[in-house]
Amino acid sequence: MTYLTDSQILEMADASLTAYEVTGEKRRMGEVAAEYAADEFGVKATSAQIGYAVKLALTGWEGIKAATRKAVDAQFAS
Repeated sequence: MTYLTDSQILEMADASLTAYEVTGEKRRMGEVAAEYAADEFGVKATSAQIGYAVKLALTGWEGIKAATRKAVDAQFAS
């Protein structure tokens, strides 16, 4: 088993989130996270590490949506 640090998993999550923002395809997020780990760290990430990275990315996506919604609501409230 390969150990990845929290920072490395966050980098995988960021790559997944970026891919999702560009493609809109959730099903590719895990693949992107795995490819990122292989390319950047030279390791094969476990399914748990990939799943965690995707979960973090989706949480980030929810944060982006909430911030956008808040900004739009504030724009039209004034």
